[in-house]
Amino acid sequence: MSKNAIVQFIEDNKDLNSLEEILFFGGSFNPWHNGHSSCIKLSPMNKKIIVIPDHNPFKEVIKTTEKTTNIEDIQLKLNTFEQSTYLFNKFYELEQKNPTSFWVKELKDAFPKLKLSLLMGFDSFASIDKWIDANNLLSNIHSLYVASREDNKEIKSEQVKTLKRINPYLEINFLGSHDYENLSSTKIRSLNSKS
Repeated sequence: MSKNAIVQFIEDNKDLNSLEEILFFGGSFNPWHNGHSSCIKLSPMNKKIIVIPDHNPFKEVIKTTEKTTNIEDIQLKLNTFEQSTYLFNKFYELEQKNPTSFWVKELKDAFPKLKLSLLMGFDSFASIDKWIDANNLLSNIHSLYVASREDNKEIKSEQVKTLKRINPYLEINFLGSHDYENLSSTKIRSLNSKS
């Protein structure tokens, strides 16, 4: 993969290369589940979303052949949403860790006027300040769009303060609740391994 594959992906897609803002929804999606679908369904209808299957930088890399959801499965799911979604699969194929801060920096350098925003569940929101190179990542992000996931009011309040100290201009949009907040890929894999 070339260094700027995600930059090339946007440049090559006419629907994306003239936008003011793009939402990026990253995750291992191993497997994709209704919680992931709910994040997309709760996101604003007027936003374009690039879904980025990747490897969690804090966990062991799982080989593509050992994953429970493949790219074709994810694309089939994306085809069911009313929102405009695009699948970027290059990181998935690499079988290596690609911290969000790295590719966000590449995008910011290539598209300085583009608003880069992240779509995520509350658990990711609650820990984003501990991600790799978090300060630089958050400084390059315009907005966070956060779907509920068994939210904690105290954690929410404290985390908003923490993130605003890093980037006072960061917009944080809470998207509301859904019926699948207790689902996690880890739980699903664990249940499947026992059956």
